[in-house]
Amino acid sequence: MENVNWQEFYPFLFGIGLIVATILAFVLGRRSGRRLERVWMARQHWKKKQTAIGLHRKEQQVYLEKIRILEEELKRLEQKSAAYQEKLDDIARYRQKILICEQQIKQLSSEGAESTALSLLYRLKDDPTHTNLSRQDWDGLITLTDALFNRIVSSLSEKYGLTRHEQEICCLVKWNFSRKEQLAIFNNTSEALTKSKQRLKKRLQLNEKSDLDTFIRLF
Repeated sequence: MENVNWQEFYPFLFGIGLIVATILAFVLGRRSGRRLERVWMARQHWKKKQTAIGLHRKEQQVYLEKIRILEEELKRLEQKSAAYQEKLDDIARYRQKILICEQQIKQLSSEGAESTALSLLYRLKDDPTHTNLSRQDWDGLITLTDALFNRIVSSLSEKYGLTRHEQEICCLVKWNFSRKEQLAIFNNTSEALTKSKQRLKKRLQLNEKSDLDTFIRLF
């Protein structure tokens, strides 16, 4: 039996490896792109709602000013005159418009937990020292994270039985909060956070060489 010259296969094997690497990079790139697009769309939706709320508030101020002017004019008009009644009708009409604005603002402000959670997320990014988050705050952040990242927290919890604090860690890591920001949000020491992450890493059955944050971000 003739000896096989493996060197002849090196170019072929290298080509196969290059193709596989290219496909993996493409798949990971598309997956990452979709996640970034969902986050961007959610943020744009939140900004549009805030803009709409601002416009309704300005509209309210316009109507309030019209009412103030009309009430001043009423003082100069004779009671029960046609002009007086017309001003009263105008005031009633503007008060009705103010009620409509208030209803629209209330609806936009309470459209859902996702909007509240997204607003909280932006505040944390701007000021991570915003500590003592309530359980309701965390519920909103975890729900938002699941909605935008294919149920990552729920999937990991169902598969590995994560504790509540471990779910919170996964949530912050997925949103790319730095270690310094995580310490501020949890109001914890570096040693305590390290131990929590070590327990989480063990629960996720990762080996010593695996990076916890990378695993969560690519999950």
